[in-house]
Amino acid sequence: MTSPATSRSRLGAARPAATDGRGAATKESRHGPIAQLLIAWSPLSAILAAYWAAQWITAPLGAGDGAGTNRFGASLHVLGPARADETLAGAVPSVWLQARLVDGSPHWYDVGAALVYITHFVTIPLITAVVWFRLRDRFGQWLTAVLAMSFLGIAGYLAYPAAPPWLAAQRGDIGTLDRISHVGWEGLGLDGVARLVQLGQAGSNPVAAMPSLHAGAALLAALFLWPSVSRVPRLLLAAYALAMALTLVYTGEHYVVDVLAGWLVALVGILLSRLVVRLSRGPDETGATT
Repeated sequence: MTSPATSRSRLGAARPAATDGRGAATKESRHGPIAQLLIAWSPLSAILAAYWAAQWITAPLGAGDGAGTNRFGASLHVLGPARADETLAGAVPSVWLQARLVDGSPHWYDVGAALVYITHFVTIPLITAVVWFRLRDRFGQWLTAVLAMSFLGIAGYLAYPAAPPWLAAQRGDIGTLDRISHVGWEGLGLDGVARLVQLGQAGSNPVAAMPSLHAGAALLAALFLWPSVSRVPRLLLAAYALAMALTLVYTGEHYVVDVLAGWLVALVGILLSRLVVRLSRGPDETGATT
């Protein structure tokens, strides 16, 4: 049985050779670091393909004022998530927060929100690289967790297309709020970056809100790396997951229930990855680790 100290030291020391997941050493890769990185990232292309397919399926819904259903016959849900948030918090938290914190000028917390929000687009590729080079024996488990979470989330978009807070407000279905995940860049004087964020959002799926994979990816990172890092990194990982959740709600990107659903699919991804690892081991190995 591996001790906690040994497990946490994996990120702090390079190993002389990769392992095959069962402790046996494998041959050194004949590929250079860049080629290895591309190999490690290649399975993530399946997520992009699935997302693009989901975007085509939900395209008839447009921005919520197009067809009545997506290509699978699922209709757009607008008030359901908002009512769920009201039940949980007594009000729609996104509306409540913006009514008290937004005054037309960017503040320090808008800068923080913009920076936290943008990290979503590098978190999965970055951790994939770290796991490939430093935790190779857990790489299959990481891929299983990421792919399971992503495919479950995308399936949720198709079965339950939902309007995020900014879209519901735009339609006049909830109180006043704006999509402000780009505003912090303006506070930093980086208007060009703010425009790039808005451009990317304009080309994304506007009804891919339930569950929130932004929230899910942040928690997945924390849960997966938790056994391999010490106390301070654990605190930072937990803070990151909470900061992402608060950012998504404050900026009007997601409801609280979207965040909770995202956390749920992340947890399912982790549990499935552990199950796959357990099933892939022989009876002798499973007995030796219990």
